[in-house]
Amino acid sequence: METVGLIPCAGKGTRLGLPFSKEMFPDIHNDRFRPIIMYTIEAMQLAGIKHLIFTINPNKKDLIDFLGNGKQFDMDFSYCIHPEPKSLPESLNEAFHLIKDKRVVFAMPDTVITPKNFVIDSLKEHISNEKSLVTLSCFKTDNPTSVSVVEFDGNMITNVIEKPQETNLHWMWGSMVWEPIFSQELNDFVKNTNPRKGAQELYVSDALHNLINKNSVFAYKFTNGEYRDLGTYQSINDWSLIKQGSL
Repeated sequence: METVGLIPCAGKGTRLGLPFSKEMFPDIHNDRFRPIIMYTIEAMQLAGIKHLIFTINPNKKDLIDFLGNGKQFDMDFSYCIHPEPKSLPESLNEAFHLIKDKRVVFAMPDTVITPKNFVIDSLKEHISNEKSLVTLSCFKTDNPTSVSVVEFDGNMITNVIEKPQETNLHWMWGSMVWEPIFSQELNDFVKNTNPRKGAQELYVSDALHNLINKNSVFAYKFTNGEYRDLGTYQSINDWSLIKQGSL
């Protein structure tokens, strides 16, 4: 089965309010222009993934111009236009026609994840576990109320909670590997589900619950890894204080 990468780039980047696509924010730890999306692309490259699929806001012409068809990275790039960004599940589902019979590695475009080979490790874990239909790459977090936190039974996921008001959980998921059955689950979820009470949008976490109840979702815990979301100025400022050699 072919493995493809899926990177959602449909968001408007309202938290930053930049005059350019947030995925094009410069890597401040590099001495030449290199946008932060390259961290995710290079993690896919290291894992030997040749085909990347981007769900993209049509206004992000600067990002499309930079990425092109992927040949400059010795890869193939496909774009699925998501004209009205609403939620992450809806953005991912724009690529359903391309991913429905593929194994998918999903990661965000505005994050820096260590170790750099996190995709390799997550894929190996996923493929080696015959029971896993979805594998979540999990990282410790100091801010559990702002992320999607997870509960475990060994390496099996027993619950995923989106931005809880209060919690004593300290592990979050940051990327995913899944089999075609979850692409279908996600497609059905988007078509048939309304946002939960009090929420303004759909969450990928909620789309996982059916397979969690079937004991088919597992975790790969990066005990010494780090997940850094660069979606706010505070997170970018914190990142700028890190010495380049420590990345």
